[in-house]
Formats: sequence, C-alpha cells, structure tokens
Amino acid sequence: MAEQVVADKLKLSDAPKKLKSKVWQYYGFRDGSPTDKAKCKLCFTDVAYAKSGSTTNPMQHVKRKHNIDLARLRGRTSATTEVASQKSSSISVGILLSL
Repeated sequence: MAEQVVADKLKLSDAPKKLKSKVWQYYGFRDGSPTDKAKCKLCFTDVAYAKSGSTTNPMQHVKRKHNIDLARLRGRTSATTEVASQKSSSISVGILLSL
C-alpha cells in the first residue's frame, strides 16, 4: 500500500501491456519522461532499458540494489537451486537422526 501512495505522489503509471515480465511490477513510468527509462518503485532510481522491452537492466537493478530473487520473478527455479535445497534438507535430517 505504501508503494501505491508514493507512486501516486510521483504520478507513476504501470508498465505498458507489451512489457510482460514480472520485473515490471517494481517499476513505474512517468508521463512525458523518456521512454527508455523506468523509475524503480522501491528506491525511485531511473533505470535504463531497451525500447524493445529488454529486462536485463531492470532485473540487474532489483537483484543488486534490493536483493530480490530473480528466479522467483521469472516464475521458475533452476535445477541447481532445487538440488541445493534437497541436499540441505538431507543434511538437516541426517543431523537430527544422529542426535
């Protein structure tokens, strides 16, 4: 809700319909501003992106500055993440059994 209040104050509009990536939920667009920049709703930094809608810069920004899990944004987890999670669970169970 606080994000919406701040967005209202800056008069940010949501991403255009053609930008379908989930990363765009973290960005707003000001009317009359350059079309190659989006404003981060979390820190209000202008982030450049390609007019084609490329998400590299916006994804890198939320990853580096806000520690947001990109695998979650993409709606999937990598096989490496799943294997690491399974190994961690196995180790935890092994420790509990040895007690």
